[in-house]
Amino acid sequence: MWIAKVIQSFRYALEGLIYTVVTQRNMRIHFIAALGVLLLSLYLPVSKVEVLILFVTIIIVLFAELINTVVETVVDMITQEYHPLAKIAKDVAAGAVLLTAGLAVMVGISIFYPYIDVLFRRFMDYTSYPANMGLAAIIAFNFILTLMMKGWYHQRGKEEKEPSMIVSITFCVGTLIIAVIGNLFLTLLVFILMGMLVATRFRLQPNGFPILSGALIGTLVSVLGMQLL
Repeated sequence: MWIAKVIQSFRYALEGLIYTVVTQRNMRIHFIAALGVLLLSLYLPVSKVEVLILFVTIIIVLFAELINTVVETVVDMITQEYHPLAKIAKDVAAGAVLLTAGLAVMVGISIFYPYIDVLFRRFMDYTSYPANMGLAAIIAFNFILTLMMKGWYHQRGKEEKEPSMIVSITFCVGTLIIAVIGNLFLTLLVFILMGMLVATRFRLQPNGFPILSGALIGTLVSVLGMQLL
């Protein structure tokens, strides 16, 4: 009899995990990130201790998201109306998730950075590019191409699909900086800045096509342009 109860407990727990994954977008993001981290740990020569630290960190983040889901569900069960205390409860639970996610990022960078840096330096030794006026020509070409694309969409009455000039130039310049510097740490900083810009643009403009198309144009122009230098 007790075995049946234990099995039933596991089934209830599994149902809770499934519910969280199905209903909570952040949990799905956490699972995808965890899968990517585990796949990367298989490729890189990380030690057993480092893998164990990664596992513990992943579980902490998932646990915090589960608790956050519990708090949100209980608050919604008690009241569907706005209440300052209900907001505080949800915000504090979300803050706990944010802290654990930040911890996971710090642990991931600390573990993976030395291994990725070796691969990055090895790759950049073959693809380093000098800083010269050719880079300015690439930026100018990217500006003209993006402007032409905006005009093409505008003539067809599809203003909502015009690529973002700011995003296009940012990604073009950012990619060129990464290619010239050839430093992994500075590359991560550039990616963070570009990510912050994209996140800000998404908040201001729900339509993501102009943002994504601008990022694609800027990246492709810079990559192809560097191949011609």
